[in-house]
Amino acid sequence: MKQIIDIETWERRDNYQFFRDFINPCISVTSEVECEMAKERAKANGRSFFLHYLYAILRAVNEIKELRFRFDDREQVLFYDKVDALAPIKMNDNGKFFTVRIPWIEDFEAFHAEASSIIRNIPEDGDPYAAENGASEDDRYNVILVSATPDLYFTSMTHTQHHKFGNNYPLLNVGKAVMRGGNLVIPIALYVNHSFVDGVHIADFYKRVEQYLK
Repeated sequence: MKQIIDIETWERRDNYQFFRDFINPCISVTSEVECEMAKERAKANGRSFFLHYLYAILRAVNEIKELRFRFDDREQVLFYDKVDALAPIKMNDNGKFFTVRIPWIEDFEAFHAEASSIIRNIPEDGDPYAAENGASEDDRYNVILVSATPDLYFTSMTHTQHHKFGNNYPLLNVGKAVMRGGNLVIPIALYVNHSFVDGVHIADFYKRVEQYLK
């Protein structure tokens, strides 16, 4: 599941050492992907559109190794074979949410069933950040965070930054679907650490997400 990277022999050593001491070493990109086919499939099958695009995002991340590098509190660079998703789920109209951890499962039917069960069984009260605060050290970093704002279309977004060396794992937000040039699209904001990820990997991510939504 996890490897500790020898920085001296790592192919990204120079990138890591260049960016690690930046005040903000992260890149924030927002781009649109076509989603009409996925939304139609979800509607036709009475399923969650959110889980369709969450699957596409998780699949892309798990296929691009640069999106699975992390650093721990000891500033070791880690590499994970697989990462899951943290997802804040809206509980009621006053904005209350509860963050759940949804595991990556390659088979879509199994993924949808497991994710749906997790969301259905969210507790009525308790720590809304329990999935993050209660994680063991081994499980703290092998995640991405995917938030959804289905009532808000946006063209850019900034994210919070927790560590002095930038965010550890990718942060994403998916916005409202809108028509663009005859196609239904959703904006996806992606915030990643430049020590690990370059523009070519970001472009590959958006390409793959759109491909899997189709």
